[in-house]
Amino acid sequence: MLNLNLNEKRIVALYIIIMLLSGFIFFKLYAISISDYTKVFPALTGQYTRKLNVAERRGFIFDRNNNIIAGFDDAFNCIVDPSKISKDSDISKIPEEALQKISEGKPFIIKINENINNEFMSSFQVYKRYESLNPPALHITGYVDKSGSGVGGIEEVYNDFLKYQTSAKIDAVYDSDALFQSFGGSPVKIIDYNSYNKKTGMALTLDINLQKKAEEIADKYLSKGAIIIASAQTGEILACVSRPVYSLENISDFIESENGEFINRAFSSFTPGSVFKTIVAAAALEENADYYNKEYDCKGEIDAGGKIFKCHKRTGHGVLTMCEAYAQSCNTYFMNLALETGYDKIYAAAKKLGIGEKIFLDGLSVKCGNIPDIKNPPPAFIANTAIGQGELLITPLEAARIFCCIANGGVMPELSLLKSFIFENKISDMRNYASKKVLSDYTVRCLLEMTQACVDRGTGIAAKPDYKTAGGKTSSAESGQYLYTEDGEKVQVVHSWFSGYYPAKTPENQFDLNQNIYAISIIAEGGVTDNVRATAVFKEICDYLFEADY
Repeated sequence: MLNLNLNEKRIVALYIIIMLLSGFIFFKLYAISISDYTKVFPALTGQYTRKLNVAERRGFIFDRNNNIIAGFDDAFNCIVDPSKISKDSDISKIPEEALQKISEGKPFIIKINENINNEFMSSFQVYKRYESLNPPALHITGYVDKSGSGVGGIEEVYNDFLKYQTSAKIDAVYDSDALFQSFGGSPVKIIDYNSYNKKTGMALTLDINLQKKAEEIADKYLSKGAIIIASAQTGEILACVSRPVYSLENISDFIESENGEFINRAFSSFTPGSVFKTIVAAAALEENADYYNKEYDCKGEIDAGGKIFKCHKRTGHGVLTMCEAYAQSCNTYFMNLALETGYDKIYAAAKKLGIGEKIFLDGLSVKCGNIPDIKNPPPAFIANTAIGQGELLITPLEAARIFCCIANGGVMPELSLLKSFIFENKISDMRNYASKKVLSDYTVRCLLEMTQACVDRGTGIAAKPDYKTAGGKTSSAESGQYLYTEDGEKVQVVHSWFSGYYPAKTPENQFDLNQNIYAISIIAEGGVTDNVRATAVFKEICDYLFEADY
């Protein structure tokens, strides 16, 4: 064995390492020499695979008739391949500002207003989220921010479904040299991810034409307020309007606003006023059928446990039955009726008709009203509740559901907004037609007569449609809030309500099982002292429903 000193051992070790590295490099170079080196070093050939994103979209939101609510058509994205352009090619459709790109030899994308496909141009429909800065049903759908995520409403609640599960895109792939110029013989390949042109997404129960008309009417009458239109038979929400509304053009301007443009007032709670007399009547009739023919002499005021309450007609209505008292909205009649019926019966009827019960509206945030749960309240409390004042609150959505029940034979449907999920190869129906009988047939017959009397000859006569007939109830609800006029006078904010249904069943059409009946609830919020605006809104909606043959 060689007897090496330390330095000599180091030299031998270094030599062995150098030999091993040399062997590795030799075999690596040999492997490359017998393989397709272009795969290892594509730069040596100048050939690259390039990709351009041509178009992409989010899942669509449709109405009940498959009309697009969110995801509007807006022009075409067109990929242009300069390598396919010859001296005889017609390039007149390429915008002038893009013509210089032809000489660069790189495929490029332009936006045009027509669908053009030829040897060097391929177009694809662009589905821009909103073509309008004021799209319909904005409080229901919400919007999409710059990151592509949904904010508010359906867009936010179902963001993952719309952004990932039903989204799609188109990419263009082509071979190019190191300067990104496409090879003349290499075609541009289109890759379609998730079936771009398939209308996947989700359908709502809204009817977009009715929604737009309701918004038009709201803008005519309501500075602040809401409109709900629902199918009385199924509970499907056909239109939902809230005013004021924000604009997508300058969303940041509304964040600090005191007008509440982001609030969906259709899902917010308010003092109901005389609309609540409908609940009082139902509670009394369910307890004792004879109450319907009970007479009461309205003298313009009533003593409830030592507290004097005034009727809106200070001179009194005289002797009235329940039907006429409801039609004329007599306060003292219903205060007396409530005192005789008992608060516990009224509370039970209100809960049975959904007041204060949580509404699970397909994931959307919906407030509910409130009826105080008080045992043996004083007479003054009962009298105040009878006319819908005090701590009592309901939402326009709840009011619409009550009139769904009345118009639907005492059967109260579950409210719904989501109709179906639409995938590439199937439709998943999400409609919920669950319902329950909550009022007796006798009570329903009485309520139908009362609500129609209100429209035909009572306080709701301004809501009477030009065609067919309707039923409903007016209300002027004192909010407990105050405003100051220009003269410095302190005035109470009064909400104007009208809730009802259209068309009413008559002896002529009572057996028409195919007739659609609509529950409609309107609130004109604040600053008014009568029902003119709410009744006018109801009338215009009814006349539109008739003329549009709904």
